[in-house]
Amino acid sequence: MPILRNQRHERFAQGLAKGLSGKAAYVEAGYRSTGNAAEVGAAKLVRNGKIAARIAELQARQVRRLDVTVESIVAELEEARGAAVAHKQLAAAVAASLGKAKLLGLVIDKAEVEQTLRRPMREPGEVRQMSLEEWVQRFKPKTAAS
Repeated sequence: MPILRNQRHERFAQGLAKGLSGKAAYVEAGYRSTGNAAEVGAAKLVRNGKIAARIAELQARQVRRLDVTVESIVAELEEARGAAVAHKQLAAAVAASLGKAKLLGLVIDKAEVEQTLRRPMREPGEVRQMSLEEWVQRFKPKTAAS
């Protein structure tokens, strides 16, 4: 894709491709804004198809220039793991092995969220067990109409 005709659009795309935030790229491109207008303007520009395609092209060029691939990262991690084992730094070797496994999709970080619904304690003197309907009726949130 050729350079964008609008110079500010091109500078904005280049700023984002360099790693600037949307707001910083928007201001650096020459747009004036106050308050949150820079974030809003940047979000609008990112949704523009031509600008989004230009950003993707610039980022792809940067990746090719750096020649970073999954294979190269795996090779670096394997080299680091080998060096860690040679120096008897087992924690570093395990970290490198886990990094490779995560990169290759063999390990996925998950966080299990468990939530328990607990009923409030019975009031003193209350002996019998309430049914769920009674409990809901008694402890439902108060509304303005009630």
